[in-house]
Amino acid sequence: MSGDDSSMEKVEPSVPDGDVTADVVIKADSPIRAKEEDLLGRARMAVSVAEVINRSFGDEAAGDESLVAGIEGEWGSGKTSFINLILENLESSANGYLIIKFNPWNFSDQNELVTDFFSSLIDKLKHVDEIGDCNGIKSIRDYCSKLLSRVELKIEPKISVPGGAEVSFGEICKTDEEEPLEKQKEAINKLLKRTGKRFVIVIDDIDRLDAHEIRLVFKLVRMTANFANTVFLLAYDRGKVGKQISENGIEGEEFLKKIVQLSFPLPKPDQQELFRILFVELDEIVREFHNKNWHQGRWEFFFDFRLKKFFQTIRDIKRYVNGLRLDLEIISAEEVNPIDFLGIEAIRIFAPDVYFAMANEKNTFAFPATDSIYEREDLWESFPELESQDEETRKEKCEKVIKKSPADLTETVSETVRWLFPQVDELYRTGDLPPSGNFERQSREQQLRERRQWWRKHLMVCSADIFEKYFSLAVTSGVLSEKDLEDFFDAIDDPSASAEMLKRLQGNDKLYMLLERLSDYAGDLKDRRREKLLVRVLDFMEDATAAESVSLSFSSWSMESRIGGLCCQTLEKIPRGDRVEFTAKILHLTRGVFSLAYLLDSFNRNIDEYENGLSSMPPLFSTENMYSLNKVYVGKVEAAAEDGSLAKNKRLHYVLSYWKRWGSEEAVKNYASELLKTDDGLLSFVKGFSDGKKIHKDSIKEFIDLDELDKRVNQLDKASLHGKNALLIALYELS
Repeated sequence: MSGDDSSMEKVEPSVPDGDVTADVVIKADSPIRAKEEDLLGRARMAVSVAEVINRSFGDEAAGDESLVAGIEGEWGSGKTSFINLILENLESSANGYLIIKFNPWNFSDQNELVTDFFSSLIDKLKHVDEIGDCNGIKSIRDYCSKLLSRVELKIEPKISVPGGAEVSFGEICKTDEEEPLEKQKEAINKLLKRTGKRFVIVIDDIDRLDAHEIRLVFKLVRMTANFANTVFLLAYDRGKVGKQISENGIEGEEFLKKIVQLSFPLPKPDQQELFRILFVELDEIVREFHNKNWHQGRWEFFFDFRLKKFFQTIRDIKRYVNGLRLDLEIISAEEVNPIDFLGIEAIRIFAPDVYFAMANEKNTFAFPATDSIYEREDLWESFPELESQDEETRKEKCEKVIKKSPADLTETVSETVRWLFPQVDELYRTGDLPPSGNFERQSREQQLRERRQWWRKHLMVCSADIFEKYFSLAVTSGVLSEKDLEDFFDAIDDPSASAEMLKRLQGNDKLYMLLERLSDYAGDLKDRRREKLLVRVLDFMEDATAAESVSLSFSSWSMESRIGGLCCQTLEKIPRGDRVEFTAKILHLTRGVFSLAYLLDSFNRNIDEYENGLSSMPPLFSTENMYSLNKVYVGKVEAAAEDGSLAKNKRLHYVLSYWKRWGSEEAVKNYASELLKTDDGLLSFVKGFSDGKKIHKDSIKEFIDLDELDKRVNQLDKASLHGKNALLIALYELS
């Protein structure tokens, strides 16, 4: 806004409580036709211009000459709409007007220009009784031919006359050559006056022509702008046209002054009115979004200091709104952040080259910013191409993309990009390094992690996990849809349904994405929902085979580490005084034995790393807390050993190892010995130490003598073994 921004009345899009769907409606970029459609308050000015035109016919002397009026304004400023408002006033007046609209875009060369213009003129005049006879048409035709011959326009167009005949100007030029031009003009003027009609000739879009075509149009007006009772209304951008028609040392401005007697510059739209129109349109579009991602303060700041600079005319608004409607029909509103969507769409529509270049630079614009060397190493392991991108390289790439903006929008696009991508904005800041010291570094790391989670949770374009949705205009196969996320939360009360969905996402290589996204909501869930979330993922982890847990293609991290991370981030949101009780409840609720051992082991490891200075993050539990939780776990394992379910565990060797560490070594060895007394127990025991490729006999030695196990294996009736059991024993003998 120019002037005092704070004085502008705020008009914001409203966001309803729920989702609203509607069929997409693309509004044509058409000029208005009547004052009822006037949104810029120009109807009163159009009345004044119409009155000026009316007064030009007010006396007989004035009616002898033609008037050339220029409607001046920038491209898209509404010149055609304003002319329509003028014509509406003229046509509704008591005076009779004949409107002739001549479109200079219809010709491709000089001959067609003259042909179209005079054909349009004669076509209109031949319907007037006083002129429509052959003599009247002939008078005008002879004058035109004489005029054209004098300005040396060598053409051979043909013009239709009443009765269906066609006469060429070349033929006309050969007739009545002795009659003076002024005498012919006087005869035509008397004829036009006798009609009692007033003729308005509209020539629009002059500023869209090239220099040669613009000069031809103005020469045509100069040749013909001398009939009685005629007014030319010309629409053009004065600055552009003036530059185009400058020639032979004569400035275009001077040329215009010789032709245009009256000019009416269109004032720029009042910004408050312009933005009010924009907000009315946006209000309908924003209703498509759920209000959970709408932050009013963020929107106001973004619009006031960035987005509003894209909108200078009504045409800008129409282009933008139509683009929004179409793209929102392609990608569901639930997949993107509404404010970021409005910003990225502005870049797409007004700086398309920048938009398409950004789409290919995800790692430059959506770099997953982190201040921890440990997190950076993890990122480089998953995204090796990032390691080679230092800040200067990324900054150079960003600037190269932004330079693709239209010249008048480069600064606006740059500001918008930096606002949408905080990682990019940080490239332009100096002296903003995190303070030294363990405590300060810990706070900085936590801040960065939570910031990345906030970006992803709110579907912001700066999130590396969300970025592609804004540039593919669809949810690609490599991106988790918001519907998948919502469907999982809907299924969380049903163990079977949630397990089935986790299995499906694992098969589509999207389980990692879901686990990452679930961590974003850990702080928003009530304790009851948190319990169910952790129980569902721990049970799923329990059922996954060792091969399934490490075979995912999304990164080198295992499923266990992702689920463990989700559990840790969820427990961080539980007050420390309630954390032990909450975790103990999870231990009782889940079917998991291996998954719990993995989780508790990570808690114990965090304590050791923190105490030894290998981690700056404080542990979730104290050593005393972990002693009590480990005991709860041992009791759960002993109960599973008692009811026979422990023998069926797919990762039995891990469970026995944790049982031995936190419980009684003697009890574990006694359990293993008892298991080997039956063939089924023997097969279960061996299977618990298999990864599908080999049997880990070194691990078996911790719990039972290998010679004793070999003896038991040799006692099996191998001929009776079939399928997986036969393969298992064969694998044992080969290991």
